[in-house]
Amino acid sequence: MTSEIDDFKAVFESGFARANRYKIIFPNGPEKLSIICDSATWPGRQMLTSDRVTNMNQTKVAYSFDQEDLTVSFILGNDWLAWEYLDNWQNDVIRGLENVIGFEVNYKSDYTRGDVILQHLDTENLVRKEVTFKNVFPTTLNSIELGNANTGDVIRVTATFSYDNWETTR
Repeated sequence: MTSEIDDFKAVFESGFARANRYKIIFPNGPEKLSIICDSATWPGRQMLTSDRVTNMNQTKVAYSFDQEDLTVSFILGNDWLAWEYLDNWQNDVIRGLENVIGFEVNYKSDYTRGDVILQHLDTENLVRKEVTFKNVFPTTLNSIELGNANTGDVIRVTATFSYDNWETTR
């Protein structure tokens, strides 16, 4: 039994990956955004398949892939920094959002500001893994609930981003 425990401990000789050790870097965004980032989702990818039948044998074959959107939550300060950054970025996607009519959808090349980088850090703040989201833009700026029952609660703002693809760079 001891050897099994020792084997298990040996696998994690470099330590455990911690979910609260990360940094996110936004294009043209203030560095404070990384500090006030409350949570972010590491991407996943799904292989899309279809059934193929040959010689009376049914198998799955891949034909494409799909990926989840990037979801990020920020702690909001009285300056509303994160909300302002995201709202301004959404106004680059569709100019004139505040109008009932007369708004204009921009070209994708006009509203993708570049790449978002999400880094996973170890306890020494060294980057252990890094993922780059390509051609990112905000698709959703979630509503914020205000109310008397929320006395003392810190406001969080959550946004969802779409992107073309992602790649790990470390």
